[in-house]
Amino acid sequence: MDDYPAAEPIPDPDLVDGQHHELINFLTNSRDMRKAARSSVKQAAFAGSGAIAGGFLLGPVGGMVGGIAGSIIGFIKADDYDGALLAICKLPEDQKQVLMKRVGQVLIAAGAGATQLGTIDGFRETLADLASRRSVRDDLWNACVQSLTE
Repeated sequence: MDDYPAAEPIPDPDLVDGQHHELINFLTNSRDMRKAARSSVKQAAFAGSGAIAGGFLLGPVGGMVGGIAGSIIGFIKADDYDGALLAICKLPEDQKQVLMKRVGQVLIAAGAGATQLGTIDGFRETLADLASRRSVRDDLWNACVQSLTE
């Protein structure tokens, strides 16, 4: 019997380390994801710097105004980039097919029937239902990441 009272199992440290390694590998090897991460950090730095400067000079209202001004400057100065969702949407047709095959495998492994996935409505309902489980969401994300890195 498991003495751990949490609803989720105790995370395996090796698994967490492996996932972290894969995330870092993905971010460093995917040109589009590097660009998205770099631009996001750059925008956040402008927003944060503006908020700090404004707050230092004018208090809470200055922090708000500085944050807004910094966000605008960050938006103007940032490179044009696509987020992860847009990168997945722009996959070439062959990679889209591989992604959808992986997604189908994840859903079937989670308990979906092949007939449920045979229609768009059935797929949508099954995806929404099964993705309420953390493990399924993680597997779906992993399938997306694998498709972006190939």
